[in-house]
Amino acid sequence: MKKSLIALAVLAASSASFAQSSVTISGALDAGLQSVKLGNDATQNKMGTGIHGASRLRFVGVEDMGGGLKANFWLEMQPNFETGATSAELFNRGAWAGLSGGFGEFRLGRQGTNNVAAVCDIDQMACYSGFYGGGVLFSGQGGPGAEKSALLAANPTRGGAGQAASTVAAAADSTRYMRAVRYSLPTLVQGLGINVTHAFGTVQTATAGAAGNTQGIDANYTSGPLKLTAAYAKAGADAGSDKTGNLTTVGAIYNLGFMSLGGGIQSEKASGTAVTFTKSDAYALTALFPMGAATPYVKYGQRKYSGGTMGDVTTAKVANVGVRYALSKRTYLYGDYVTNSAVVTGTSMKNMTSTGLVHNF
Repeated sequence: MKKSLIALAVLAASSASFAQSSVTISGALDAGLQSVKLGNDATQNKMGTGIHGASRLRFVGVEDMGGGLKANFWLEMQPNFETGATSAELFNRGAWAGLSGGFGEFRLGRQGTNNVAAVCDIDQMACYSGFYGGGVLFSGQGGPGAEKSALLAANPTRGGAGQAASTVAAAADSTRYMRAVRYSLPTLVQGLGINVTHAFGTVQTATAGAAGNTQGIDANYTSGPLKLTAAYAKAGADAGSDKTGNLTTVGAIYNLGFMSLGGGIQSEKASGTAVTFTKSDAYALTALFPMGAATPYVKYGQRKYSGGTMGDVTTAKVANVGVRYALSKRTYLYGDYVTNSAVVTGTSMKNMTSTGLVHNF
């Protein structure tokens, strides 16, 4: 009898343990139509995917081990509705594992940069809309003057030399770190969140040292209708290079009820031999106007470069207007127009008009 009771107790404990583990599947699907006008006045009309923010499929796991201690993981990919393919890196949008508890949270793996967190706060729409779901986000992948060098940056470009080895992969993505160790502090003050990250570049050796490492920190504070956000990142030189850079973002969002205003400024500084620029400054303003199911929005910003071999250049004067219309809590339609008046020649994007559907699940 006692053995039976013990066996039942062990089985119950085991069942409770399994019940505390969970894996959820979620994501967002975006498909629509777009018309793009280039600097040389050529027009491209096509069906697109990820126009108003990349489509994504994610797997999130949590195991509650008791006493507040949890094991967590995140795997997120990016399907393409045009071809049915995924990105070159299967889980390009996130791949990390970690532990959380009263001490805060540790994450190890591929995850968002510190500056992208602050930029998407300022954007107010998670960096959706605009040129291929960038909102007020600057991709940086093409370097200064390229079609995506607009508005706020997600990571230092080190004077136009590109992101550090801790960021760039087979498919460059300036919004995420690779090989990153991230620590989120526990709540010290109500409404305050702080995250610190170290992302490894190449393996450190006795001769080359640590190449292409990045360190970053971001913080946000929410009190009633006001949210303050800030971030800083420093990108070291890759092996065989002396080019380094740092990026600072500061912003605020205030909800007035009938509208929500956001604004931010950004500064990037760089040093090294023959860098394209030594300093870059940008600002962005955003406004949302909730009207029941419809949410019109307006965004505007500029980016200027100075110093280096490029000299003083304004590469972006971007205006973005549009509207979302909620069909349900999970599904909405969008109409969007964005223009970069600094683009006057070449094959960079001058403006883009798009309409489509987003379904969250």
